Amino acid sequence: RSLDFGCVWINTHIPFLSEMPHGGFKHSGYGKDLSMYGFEDYTRIKHVMANIEP
Repeated sequence: RSLDFGCVWINTHIPFLSEMPHGGFKHSGYGKDLSMYGFEDYTRIKHVMANIEP
């Protein structure tokens, strides 16, 4: 079977760490916003070249 959950514990539970993304899928994934995964979702890579010499 497949599970459509953001966090699954089997025979144990683990406390959430602030560095570890947590939360659900769809509109309940609030914990992922403050992780590197959330940062990558909100970021678009751009190439910027600037001549900073006078």
